[in-house]
Amino acid sequence: MEKTHWFTERFESRDVVGGLSFRIDEILFEAKTPYQRIRVLRNDFFGKVMLLDDIVMLTEKDEFYYHDMLMHVPLLCVDNPEKVLIIGGGDGGSIREALKHACVKKVVLCEIDEAVINASRRFFPSLSSGFDDERVELFIGDGIEYVKAHKQEFDCICIDSTDPVGPAIGLFTSEFYNDVCECLTPGGVMCAQTESPAWSLKNVVRIYGNIAKSFKSAHLYTAPSPCYPSGLWSYSIGLKSDKNPAKDFDRQRARQIAKLCKYYNPEIHRSAFALPNYIQEKL
Repeated sequence: MEKTHWFTERFESRDVVGGLSFRIDEILFEAKTPYQRIRVLRNDFFGKVMLLDDIVMLTEKDEFYYHDMLMHVPLLCVDNPEKVLIIGGGDGGSIREALKHACVKKVVLCEIDEAVINASRRFFPSLSSGFDDERVELFIGDGIEYVKAHKQEFDCICIDSTDPVGPAIGLFTSEFYNDVCECLTPGGVMCAQTESPAWSLKNVVRIYGNIAKSFKSAHLYTAPSPCYPSGLWSYSIGLKSDKNPAKDFDRQRARQIAKLCKYYNPEIHRSAFALPNYIQEKL
């Protein structure tokens, strides 16, 4: 009888160990780069799955929760955004969502590991479809250095990074967020994924605090992300103005974008900023 192989991502803290397990129906790709180990697996339920250092980055089944909420919330808080910078996001899902906004004229993707882009082009066409759009510019390099070299250039910057370990650790510091703020135009907005408030609330509070130090106003919001630790994920948005992103967003454009999305709509946009008491107390 053929042995069944399973993948398990272990979610660990000091006091508890949990995890996500699924059957590996096929190993499609494996590679070791100077930055990380990349694997693409297939599971009959999740579809194709991308792993970076044995951490689930995305699955075909549920990636839209994350990409919708990371990109559309900040983009709809900017008046007529034309230039967008995405740091990380080598799978292309964030590019795909940014290009849904007709006002966007240029999207720069700054990805340190070109192998992630190549793997996505090969195995995830539904995410990587925007790579060849004429509005997209791919920059293979360090996002930390990129923002230092570009002042007041982008209307919206989205940090689509891995967890704050390894090559991504520098993308969660106060120094980096200061440089991001300076990279934005005067009315600009940034957004970053900021980990699970159910699983690692201390990290969420620390990262949010670093962002709040760098911007005139900062806000935390949450959304489901089924394949990430706990299934609940947080995002922090930093604004160079005193706008309230739960109220001051382009509702007309939001209604248009919602027609193109699986998850995002204006009602979800507003409600995402309603935080549970235990998170409010820590913030």
